[in-house]
Amino acid sequence: MQGRIHLVRHAEGLHNLRNDRNIPNAPLSERGFDFAEDLGHRFISENSNCVGAIVSSPLRRAIQTSLTAFHRILDSTQYPENSGMGVNNGVMLALDANLQEITDLPCNTGSGLNDLTTEFPGLKSEIQELHKNWHVKTGPDSPLTQPPSKRKPEILQQLEKTLAGLQNQPMRKDVIVVTHEGVIDLLAPTADIHMGQWQTFNLVRENGLLSLK
Repeated sequence: MQGRIHLVRHAEGLHNLRNDRNIPNAPLSERGFDFAEDLGHRFISENSNCVGAIVSSPLRRAIQTSLTAFHRILDSTQYPENSGMGVNNGVMLALDANLQEITDLPCNTGSGLNDLTTEFPGLKSEIQELHKNWHVKTGPDSPLTQPPSKRKPEILQQLEKTLAGLQNQPMRKDVIVVTHEGVIDLLAPTADIHMGQWQTFNLVRENGLLSLK
């Protein structure tokens, strides 16, 4: 049986709280961290021991949501030493630049690799796998050469590969995807996922096309 996709929208960002889109690579608000912790409790109560992979947007608020919400699932090496967060032999958080928010507003524009590594040293190896210009959204230096609508098949194909890689695991076949409103609208246009919430889907292929249902 193929695993499921749990599509998560990040918790409240500081730009949401202040209604200020000019906050660079907006972090979670203090309340957002509480919401993310609550998200994790609720998720585990409904989906215990089923997650084999977690993939996040590399924007700050999505990484913070992932690390805060899913510290009962993620590997302890991805957290600061002696933090008490994470579990031994846990799931490794992966980063996918295709999951970043659509627009190039300051709040939706990410940080360079060095800045990200300084802020999240436990994710150094995952950060270094990103394109050096992953956060550049316009111009000749941007790796995002296709319009946002073209991201959908790329994201879904990558999720299909991730699910396939979990098929030999007895229980942990599900994938958590932590992303943003704009990307959720691309992947699941009829979904209504508020900040700090999630919705569960099956990845299906019909007439050669992938979709979340």
